[in-house]
Amino acid sequence: MSNRTASRKRYEPQQDGISQSEHQVSDRANQLYSVDRPAHAWYRFVLSYPPHLVRDYVSRFGLTSNQRVLDPFCGTGTTVVECKKLGIPSIGIEANPMAQFASETKVDWSPDPDALLAHAQRVAQETLRVFAAQGIEDDVFDAHTNGHLPGSLKTLTDEQMDMLLTNSISALPLHKSLVLLDVLKQHQDARFMHHEMLALAKALVLTISNLHFGPEVGVGPAKRDAPVVPSWLEQVCEMGNDLRQLPRPGASAQVLLGDSRHLLDLIEPNSVDAVITSPPYPNEKDYTRTTRLESVLLGLIQEKSDLKALKRGLIRSNTRGVSVEDDDDRWVADHPEIQRLAAAIEARRLELGKTSGFERLYARVTKLYFGGMLRHLADLRSVLRPGAQLAYVVGDQASYLRVMIRTGQILGDLAESLGYKLEGIDLFRTRLATATREQLREEVVVLKWPGNKHYPSPSKDGAHMATKNRYEQIIERIFAEKFVAGTSEVAFTRDDIVAAAQALDVKLPKNLGDVIYSFRYRVALPESIRSKAPEGCDWIIRPAGQAKYRFVAVVSGSTRITPNLLQPVIKVPDATPGLISNYALSDEQALLAKVRYNRLIDIFTGVTCYSLQNHLRTTVPGMGQVETDEIYIGVDKRGAQYVFPVQAKGGKDQINIVQIEQDFALCADKFPELVCHAIGAQFIARDQIALFRFDMSDTGVSQIAEKHYRLVAPEDVSAEDLKSYRERPED
Repeated sequence: MSNRTASRKRYEPQQDGISQSEHQVSDRANQLYSVDRPAHAWYRFVLSYPPHLVRDYVSRFGLTSNQRVLDPFCGTGTTVVECKKLGIPSIGIEANPMAQFASETKVDWSPDPDALLAHAQRVAQETLRVFAAQGIEDDVFDAHTNGHLPGSLKTLTDEQMDMLLTNSISALPLHKSLVLLDVLKQHQDARFMHHEMLALAKALVLTISNLHFGPEVGVGPAKRDAPVVPSWLEQVCEMGNDLRQLPRPGASAQVLLGDSRHLLDLIEPNSVDAVITSPPYPNEKDYTRTTRLESVLLGLIQEKSDLKALKRGLIRSNTRGVSVEDDDDRWVADHPEIQRLAAAIEARRLELGKTSGFERLYARVTKLYFGGMLRHLADLRSVLRPGAQLAYVVGDQASYLRVMIRTGQILGDLAESLGYKLEGIDLFRTRLATATREQLREEVVVLKWPGNKHYPSPSKDGAHMATKNRYEQIIERIFAEKFVAGTSEVAFTRDDIVAAAQALDVKLPKNLGDVIYSFRYRVALPESIRSKAPEGCDWIIRPAGQAKYRFVAVVSGSTRITPNLLQPVIKVPDATPGLISNYALSDEQALLAKVRYNRLIDIFTGVTCYSLQNHLRTTVPGMGQVETDEIYIGVDKRGAQYVFPVQAKGGKDQINIVQIEQDFALCADKFPELVCHAIGAQFIARDQIALFRFDMSDTGVSQIAEKHYRLVAPEDVSAEDLKSYRERPED
């Protein structure tokens, strides 16, 4: 997940690409220079590698403003921030929502510093006014002298408290932090909200909580109290001062929330010139613990199911994230060194008589880690341009019963098996292992992607050979037969699906439409198709009539709708019958039921609505057969009447813009006299639902609103919640 250690010491690689140099590299080279603090210091992991490392490799790779750098394990954004400072476009991928939020904010230099500070001062004054009414002091010198606490302190739910490290924050600092958070939301200004929230995240970790880092996260002596507003305001002031120095707008930079093993769901093919990153190391560090407090307080993790979902998106580098469904280990089933290491770890466990559940997983998590990294490197190839240069910061580990894992050497070997060229392995520093006091190497694996047209692909049985399911084979054959270079549309029919299956001698799917559905909403199109899209575009599949379809090139990144995890959550008393809640799954049917029982469409739109029909399937001129999940009809206080087609997605499916286009076409054909606003519904967690509202204009579909609703017991809607809702400005 995280950017990690690094100070750079080059050496000449020998024939196998591995240096024999063992010189100690000073830890000072891994520190953040004062000149580098602007933006980098806004929020930073203790083990983040330093900005000067990024500069070194940018220089070594000869990167310019006409190229693009990727950090697929973005952490808190060292690579993307430094690239932005250097004027080089970049993109980051991060699976931890707190780290992704921090990185995304750190590359946003748009706020006016004076306006940011003025708004923060107003928020601070209002928060202190609330404290004064409660008899609470929050002066930096007097905060520790509060003798009498208010009768009722704000706190988190029991489930949220269970997710935190025990005693990670004391009751009064927690209360004050939640009050500040409420005031921030009541007086939020979209221009500054992310920066002010990130400042609170840093203040929580730095001064408000009882946490300490050395470098592992731990809990120190409990503070009865701590200054909250002064600590937060100090961080906002630092941001304001930095914004005066940083170039605006700077080079383009974005950070996406996602799994580094599924890059093609996030990044357009053939678009990356260099990678500078640090994946997690194979050890027992649970990286989600490092950001747990601020993740929960800022609402990025709200219940244990959110935490479980977060861990599913991470490379398995520790036993705390392993589940029975994991199968990344199968991707390295034929790698002799990884299998030898796993066997050695298991033999050591049996020798030492270690029997805990976590210790029993040490051998398996080692295989899962390298299998996950193999999947990442395999998927990465399609987004790289020929000649792309890569730098991976990794470290040797002996966390699993003191069996030495030479991470850099194994990753280099895996990369070579996938067609990469191993340029060398640079030594950054050596460090002492905690348990053995043995010197461990921290290195950077330097790779080059030659742009092989036919490279080996890993399969789950461990064999490095191309394996495609029948849907991929069918869609590839159709596209290859119909595509003409230079075109932006490729037409085909349902009969072509049948013909392709027969020509390939593969079993014909029972539901032919599922071939189309799969590539619209579940998985990316095969690389052989993606690579032929015009520059800056992706292919999507649109209906074109009865049993007719079209591949259409659209602007990259514009086709899938995902929830903004920083959207404030509105609590709604859950009206779902208990019997339904007991047996509801996490699929679209359960989602539609909860939306209907809780009248969320009415709440979201401000229109009195009634469900007209579920799963309306009909034929639309120019499109053919289309289907929408549910149709609502509504009337507002003026008497105007509306139609709201709803597309619902549960599980891993995502709302696609093609569905929304179909809904508008359906309503224009079947309900021409009604005002149409398409609605998207997405499960975020079991009882949290994101709703999106769309409009259609001459330029196409646009998202005009997004709200998140959490279904709770009536008593869980507090007086403070109701007050914040009353004071929240209307859209």
